[in-house]
Amino acid sequence: MSEEPSERLYSRTVRAPWREILSHRWSTTREHSLVLKDEGGRYFVHGRRGDLEDAGGYVPVLDEAAVPGMSGSYTEAFHVDATEHADTQAVGLPTVYGTESVDLWVAWWVHDPVRVVRTKTLHGWHVVRMHLTRALRHLAEAQDTAGSGLGAPEVMQHLGVTQRVDESGLSYRVFDVRLRELGEEILLGQPENAGVRYSWTTSRRGEYEFCLQALHAGPVSLAALWLLRHPDQVRQVLDWSVDHQDLLSPPRTDWQEELASLLGSLTEQERKEISYLLRDRISALGRRVPGGI
Repeated sequence: MSEEPSERLYSRTVRAPWREILSHRWSTTREHSLVLKDEGGRYFVHGRRGDLEDAGGYVPVLDEAAVPGMSGSYTEAFHVDATEHADTQAVGLPTVYGTESVDLWVAWWVHDPVRVVRTKTLHGWHVVRMHLTRALRHLAEAQDTAGSGLGAPEVMQHLGVTQRVDESGLSYRVFDVRLRELGEEILLGQPENAGVRYSWTTSRRGEYEFCLQALHAGPVSLAALWLLRHPDQVRQVLDWSVDHQDLLSPPRTDWQEELASLLGSLTEQERKEISYLLRDRISALGRRVPGGI
């Protein structure tokens, strides 16, 4: 969806302008706005102008272009796309686990049809993508300066509301952030070979607690976590487990080995005597003595 679309945002009509005005007035669909230009170079627009609100209505924009009348001396007429589009942009977000690849799902539309025609903006996603890239880099720099992290919650908080590209007459907003596998992406924050500073934000507190538990659980938990994040590396994780048995099953200390060896060399009578002494000692400590000793 992120490839440059072949459809153009606007096109010059072939019929007479007055016929286009009548057709637009009688049309029951509103998939395009009608922009007209008169002999004096003035623009007129018939159709939607503004941004779509969550409630379903449109927020108007300040526009000097008037609604065209039937008696105007129009020299050109244009159809401008009035539908909402959706595209994706791959982004690499810095996290405590390394760079996380995500897709930003972006909705974009024309909020000023006249500005689109004036600036000859044929392909809207290219313009929106450039503005989005700048906005993401500025956001990453601001978060880094504040000592905070940049993740999906921060992206949605700042870019989930309507962003206007007024110079081109376009608007957009990020409406979802999803994990992705591979592909070209915008890398934000520090380089991949640099350490990523932990983000002490409320949204990351759960991640911190999870990592803390994984570290307490030891190498077995960390190996399982790695396999969860990289399910295609089963063979590598198994090879590592075989080569690092000392980490996964820590060896006994010297005194444990010596004691086990000593108990194994005792006679049955000596082992019974040791068990009686051990029973009395455990009982003296106030512990419950297992039956059968």
